Order: sequence, then C-alpha cells, then structure tokens
Amino acid sequence: MQTRLIVVRVGAWVAIALAGMASLASAVAQTNAVAVVVAVVVNDKNPVTNVTTAQLRKLFAGEKHAWAGGLPVKLFVRAPGAYERVVLLKLLDMSESEYKRYWTAQVFRGDAQAEPIALFSNGMQKEALIAFPGAVALVNFQDVKGGMKVVKVDGRLPGEAAYPLN
Repeated sequence: MQTRLIVVRVGAWVAIALAGMASLASAVAQTNAVAVVVAVVVNDKNPVTNVTTAQLRKLFAGEKHAWAGGLPVKLFVRAPGAYERVVLLKLLDMSESEYKRYWTAQVFRGDAQAEPIALFSNGMQKEALIAFPGAVALVNFQDVKGGMKVVKVDGRLPGEAAYPLN
C-alpha cells in the first residue's frame, strides 16, 4: 500500500513538473517570437525597383528568364527548412515535394537547365547576389547587407502594411 502511494505521489509531481515546463516553453516562445519579414533582393546594380506579386511568381517559377534590358535572371533560394523557403513555397502555392517535381519536370522538358541553386545561409545569398548581376533571392529583411538591393513588391517595402511576403 505504501509503495502504491509513493508511485501516485511521484506520478503527480512528474505531471506537475511537465505541465510547468510546457507553460514555461510556451511563454519563452511567445517572448522570443519575432515577426520575420522576407525581402526580395537583387544585385545592387540591377535597375529594377518594383515587381508585382504575379511577376515575382513568374520569376521564382522560372517563367521569366531576363530582366528588362536583357540581363539574365539567376534564381537563388534558401535550402529546405529555412523560413525563406517556406515563404517561397507559399508564394508558389506548392509543397516541398511539388516544388521538387515542378523543377524536375522543367529540366526534363528543357524549359530550365537546372532548378534554382539552394543556399544554406543568407551570407551565401549575399555572395551570390554580388557575383551575379541578374541574381534575385528572398532574404530575411534583418539580414539585408551591402550589395543587396531591396525591391518593392506591389509598391510596398518589407514591413509595410499589405506587403505580400509578411
């Protein structure tokens, strides 16, 4: 009987401790939650200053191959798991597997030479944007650095009301 009572008491303490940890984790997550705003960035020498959401979809779907003036478009995307990748998939209305199948089909048909280059950090994207004049990427707005030019989407900058990539 005494053993059973100890097990019940220990079980109750474990349940209370777990509930407390869950509450703490929830509170920490809410405190640390920062709204991530994703910017469309291009090489700072690219003359583009604004794109529409429809043009942005065409760019990242590989349907638009050149900027105004003939500069070839070079797509850079974040690797799976990055928040910018989630925004990209939402923009294209695709899941990760649909995105992979889409680009495999594009390459198979000859509509693209390869799927966009997936980079693992915003630092790598910055280097790619500097190296390729026609480069375009989605970057956490807080990580925009020199050599990257933020492009308006539908006439709005990241963080403004009705900005489509919030």
